[in-house]
Amino acid sequence: MSAPEAAAQPPASATAHDPGRRGLPRHSPRVLMYHYFGTPPGPDPERLFVDRAAFAAQLDHLRDAGWRALSLDEYLDALDGAPTPRRSYLITIDDGHESVRQVAAPLLAERGIPSVLFVCPGLLGDRARWAAAYPQERLSTAEQLRALPALGMELGVHAWDHTRMVDLDQDALDTHVRRAKAALEAATGVRARAFAYPFGTHDLAARSAVAAAGYAVSFAVAREHGRFAVDRVFVQSTDSPLAFRGKLSGGYRLLSRAGGRAWRLRHLVRAAREGVGQAVPGGRR
Repeated sequence: MSAPEAAAQPPASATAHDPGRRGLPRHSPRVLMYHYFGTPPGPDPERLFVDRAAFAAQLDHLRDAGWRALSLDEYLDALDGAPTPRRSYLITIDDGHESVRQVAAPLLAERGIPSVLFVCPGLLGDRARWAAAYPQERLSTAEQLRALPALGMELGVHAWDHTRMVDLDQDALDTHVRRAKAALEAATGVRARAFAYPFGTHDLAARSAVAAAGYAVSFAVAREHGRFAVDRVFVQSTDSPLAFRGKLSGGYRLLSRAGGRAWRLRHLVRAAREGVGQAVPGGRR
């Protein structure tokens, strides 16, 4: 099955109810976001490949600095108000690259650190076709994924095939959210409880679809929007130990969220310009 192309119908309509908009607890746990691990086979323009030694050092720093690793269950409890240490975190990994099984999963299991891996059910065992800089990177097969929960790695959905979750019609939303969930569960035997938006982008229709499909939480990057668009810290290959520690700070979280809100400002300015152009005779359409 392949993701349907956007139909001629308009995008899913926005409703008055915005799931999860109540917001996150003030001191909600940090959520770290990784992608690939080890040595890149070629150029790494998006700085996705975190070296094995660097990843191990980051995990050890978290432990030595008193940060407590959370399972997805514990993270969800924290969102629901359960007492949680101020220094607590959840590890998330996007895409399901083969290096997760080869590098990340063993390092996490050695330290007893749980995590959540987000994969695209429509591309299991395939390649990262969406990434212009990494089109030949191999993705994990269903068989390989089935072995990961025993190592403490929960599986979640990253859309059907890494499609950007903005301005999609209802049929496309159904494919990337509900059908992708069912496909991952059928292929691996897991219960998919979490969703991560490809590229970190989302809109009200996407958040509503994720909530309606029965996910317990969904993750963005900087564009935080409550429980169904939790912000995450993007850990990159070029992060020095000092930079990594800085990304754990409250100040970095505030700056990241502010940056995430900037796109809304740009959108409002663009909409205002278009409105003026339409109101003025001869204005640009």
